[in-house]
Amino acid sequence: MHTSRLQKALSILANLAVFGMETVAIPLSWSGVREQMFLFYTELSNLFAMAVCLAVALCQLRALCTGGEMPAWARTLKYVVTCCLMLTFLTVVFVLAPMYGPDGHYVMLLTSSMLYNHFLNPVLAFLSFTLLERAPALPRRTVRYALVPTLLYGSVVLAANIAKVYKGPYPFLYVYEQPVWVSALWMVTILGGNALIALAVWKLGGGRRAS
Repeated sequence: MHTSRLQKALSILANLAVFGMETVAIPLSWSGVREQMFLFYTELSNLFAMAVCLAVALCQLRALCTGGEMPAWARTLKYVVTCCLMLTFLTVVFVLAPMYGPDGHYVMLLTSSMLYNHFLNPVLAFLSFTLLERAPALPRRTVRYALVPTLLYGSVVLAANIAKVYKGPYPFLYVYEQPVWVSALWMVTILGGNALIALAVWKLGGGRRAS
């Protein structure tokens, strides 16, 4: 599938926008929770997105000048980080915001660094990946790569909670305040949701079935 010059140009702008918004979000997050920001999947995935989007913008600029396409490794990284950001977005919308209370969606999607990390960056990354960065096509085996960041993060923070190194940072990680089966159900739900998101993003992004 060929990417037009207009798509490449818009992709560059979108990726630079994600990079720029994250430079605004980082100081806001730091002022709120200091070094504890690095405990959150949201913050780590957005920092990952910041680096990846800058790389993709540079690759798209080169592709725009040469008439080619971005390399497969760049689109694979953009795919993985888009899945991470969409997991963050959907977890906020359907889990964390309702837990927060009546104004949870407003607070967690539209205030402070959460405006960027929970809402704008995920949406912009998703739209740019699925609409503007259509090539090269990614094989279906790429879907498994999107699960790796969540598995790594989940393994570390779950072990830290079990060892009582720290608590949380998310309510569903409070392993000593809920039955074991509830913790297990949360893990299956999150990983299962991550897999469904990864498959959906892959399909919407023009993924090909060849392995």
